[in-house]
Amino acid sequence: MKTKNILFAAALSGLLLTGSAFTCNAQQNDVTSEKSAVTSEKLSVLQIKPMQFRVSYYNPQTKSVLVRILDTNNNVLFSETKATEKNYLKYFDLSTLADGTYTFEVTDGKDKASQAFDILTTTSRVISSIN
Repeated sequence: MKTKNILFAAALSGLLLTGSAFTCNAQQNDVTSEKSAVTSEKLSVLQIKPMQFRVSYYNPQTKSVLVRILDTNNNVLFSETKATEKNYLKYFDLSTLADGTYTFEVTDGKDKASQAFDILTTTSRVISSIN
């Protein structure tokens, strides 16, 4: 019985002494090409919560836009063609993506706008003592 109490106290002390927290952060990168520099002011990517984004595309020239999410190797992770009269607006939860660089890309007729961002997982450890 005494051994069980000692083991329980040691395990509890270990939990209290070492705690970890994981946080995912997204950082936007500026990625523009000659063609997308003209339309990049139309595209707005805003992180509203950790790993949740609001993507807006204003005043499209055509009646539909193609929206894609690409990884570093230009693999398409998400793609949709959406009919729009005025503006495109959609919320994305990207919490399932692994660390890396990703790009939101909107194609409007012949114009293309893109916004790249990095997902980085950070670890912080908290140490407390038991008196």
